[in-house]
Amino acid sequence: MEVCLLHPPHYNSSDDRLDPPMGLLYLATHIRDAGHDVVVCDLSGKTEEEWDIPVADVYGLTVYVSSLSDSRKIANKCRTINPKAKIVVGGAHPSACPDDHDFADHVVIGYGEQVIVDLINGKALDSVRNITSVPVDSLFKFPAYDLIDINSYHRKIHDKHYFPYLTSRGCPFSCSFCGLAAMHKINGGVKMADGNLVVEHLTRIKNEFGIDRIAFQDDIFTLKGKRLDIILKGIKDLGMRFRCMGRAGYDTEYTYQQLSEAGCDQVSWGIESGSQHILDSMRKNVKVQDNHNVIQWAKKYNINSRSFFIIGFPGETRDTIEETKQFIINSDPDQYFISNFIPYPGTDVWNNPRAYGIIDIIKDYSQFYQVSKDGTGGITIDTKWLSKSELKELESEFRSWLRINKPFRGERQLYER
Repeated sequence: MEVCLLHPPHYNSSDDRLDPPMGLLYLATHIRDAGHDVVVCDLSGKTEEEWDIPVADVYGLTVYVSSLSDSRKIANKCRTINPKAKIVVGGAHPSACPDDHDFADHVVIGYGEQVIVDLINGKALDSVRNITSVPVDSLFKFPAYDLIDINSYHRKIHDKHYFPYLTSRGCPFSCSFCGLAAMHKINGGVKMADGNLVVEHLTRIKNEFGIDRIAFQDDIFTLKGKRLDIILKGIKDLGMRFRCMGRAGYDTEYTYQQLSEAGCDQVSWGIESGSQHILDSMRKNVKVQDNHNVIQWAKKYNINSRSFFIIGFPGETRDTIEETKQFIINSDPDQYFISNFIPYPGTDVWNNPRAYGIIDIIKDYSQFYQVSKDGTGGITIDTKWLSKSELKELESEFRSWLRINKPFRGERQLYER
């Protein structure tokens, strides 16, 4: 059976060819192990005329909310190439809104590794359209890195290409804006790879591919101390450099001493806001002081500190934006990334908009992007505090203020330069 896994373009994103499609690389390994031929067809960075989709018996397509219309076009092209092929879609948006995907034969709700293998092998009923995921044996198999050209991706760590890698899936927290929470919940919450297995995989990455840079894509890499100890020792022994995500309110200063000693180049956090009111509304389960602490600890141990902020969450006002500005000045992170709030389908905000003071949500999914090539984000909601036009004005003022008052420190990616 010939299987083609497809990653759609993201035309509104700040860099449409930044990172390899990690989820598809895991799927590909499971499909291979089941005895089938598989290719990964990453259409990011390509125009519609450049979509080079091969003939296959089964097409597996990752769908994101902002790329839904392009995913439909991709599916239609697949049907033109092979009208008898099965089209299977999965990802966060199909898991949240399976009925949005009438162009697919099957919609996978939750993790797709076992489901797509069962479909290919004929074990799943063809008549069942929406299929909820089942437990996956060996969830953390070695990704099929050989199916991508790593040199075609733009993100680098100290001017060297890197591999993305997951040591866990899911997050123990329940932020009201998280578009992945529902998908992970379907599969039983946080799943973690054994620390020794992670070290084995990292050793293969360095020895087989010559890659000594890793970007851990875990929602929180620093979870579970003893397991983390094993992984960090393995990284140090291998002489690799890496980047990861931490968690304010959970991490300790010792965490950052460990990361630094193991070769950590950068830690990122979802800081989100300098306003305690906004953090509480987001259900972040964190204090402003906790966010300040992790930035200082990273800087103390010479780790580049990168903070992610969200502007425009319901309750945002000119005053809360000023609180975020003051937080940025006081904590002084080395780098930042500012996203506009997007009410992703399946989140608590999407499901209960009135409870968050939302008056209107636009239904044009093409606007559900966080930051575009021009450095601005989609504006999708009116709240009782701010209209879309008022938020747009505040966004422009805030981003201009950042350019003047908060220069970047450390390495920049191409789109940031």
